[in-house]
Amino acid sequence: MCRRRSQRPERGGVPEEGACPLLHSSAGRVAGGGSGRAAGRGRPAALSRPQLSGTSDSATVGPMSRVVVVGGGVIGCAIAERLSRERRHQVLLLERDSVGAHASGAAAGLLSPHTESADHGLSARSLAMFPELVERVERTGIAVEFHEHDSLTPALTGDEERRLRRGPGRWLDAAAARAAEPGLSARVRGATVFREAQVTPIRLVRALARTAVEQGAEIREGAPVGGLSVRSGQLLGVQAAEGPVRADAVVLAAGPWSPALASPAGVALDVRPSRGQLVMMRPRAAAMRNVLTWRGCYLVPKPDGTVVAGSTEEEAGFDDRPTVEGIAGLLQFACQAVPALGQATVERVWAALRPATPDGQPVIGPAPGLPNLVVATGHNRTGILLAPVTAELVAERLP
Repeated sequence: MCRRRSQRPERGGVPEEGACPLLHSSAGRVAGGGSGRAAGRGRPAALSRPQLSGTSDSATVGPMSRVVVVGGGVIGCAIAERLSRERRHQVLLLERDSVGAHASGAAAGLLSPHTESADHGLSARSLAMFPELVERVERTGIAVEFHEHDSLTPALTGDEERRLRRGPGRWLDAAAARAAEPGLSARVRGATVFREAQVTPIRLVRALARTAVEQGAEIREGAPVGGLSVRSGQLLGVQAAEGPVRADAVVLAAGPWSPALASPAGVALDVRPSRGQLVMMRPRAAAMRNVLTWRGCYLVPKPDGTVVAGSTEEEAGFDDRPTVEGIAGLLQFACQAVPALGQATVERVWAALRPATPDGQPVIGPAPGLPNLVVATGHNRTGILLAPVTAELVAERLP
């Protein structure tokens, strides 16, 4: 239900074991084909949010190359922050809507290297970068609400118990699991505990963007990009609404819309939109102490007392509307895992389009034939988690 390609819940509101393979991450791959829609419409404008305006007075040393970052989600903003911090690049980020307007702002914010990615090494490396990143971006005055916490993965069957006992994490028997999370279903035979973290994604995106601007970057919202400017096999920049924008290098971080921008330049990206639906509930009383992850689904208690349940993973083209079936499946999962949530009120339902790849690995690296085009997309459910390490990898791969 939560990680299946079609949104049809299994009996009991939980997907069959093995139906939802874990995703993983790697760097430096550009392959396959893909499709997407062209960048949206809108009048180009300088970044208008007060907290994102301003320039840096810091001196730079030596000539600066101009880098255009296409896409203002968490990946694009993390890259802009990382590159502007170096003071070696003149960074311009173009976002067709507003920063964090799509999948990044819609995410639950769970930083879970154990359950969201099979490439635990890269995920763990990125998670370890968060404390320093948070300290830096919160100097803007924007609190990203980063905090570490326990995450429980319960076992409801004998097979699940045997698998979890053999895996990483600390095993709790049934009594200890209910002591840690009293609201757990009576069916729980035990649980594995991981130490993980979470943030509020839209705050993180805005803090990254503001930090980038304070370091000298320029960010334009309402600035759609229609394509890449290529002449005689050379990438010259991008085609923006106001006309050509020249660049020494371009970073393509436009999520599931990246293939539509890359394809006319001869770069095929096997990236497609994957719809993720989520629901926010408000329990009558504190219903949960810890994050709960189970077969690709999750329940995330937030600082304001709400609980977010997610997430579906569906092939629905570019339709980003939530469905009755998708939300019903998430609510059924929530009630089965923590029965007290059956009395919670539903505050909000939403969906967003994530960039997914067939093998679950993001595409990070220079495009074949266009070395000054660096692609950073395909993160699917791991975009928030992998944003810091992706920014590092992109910085290393820029010409």
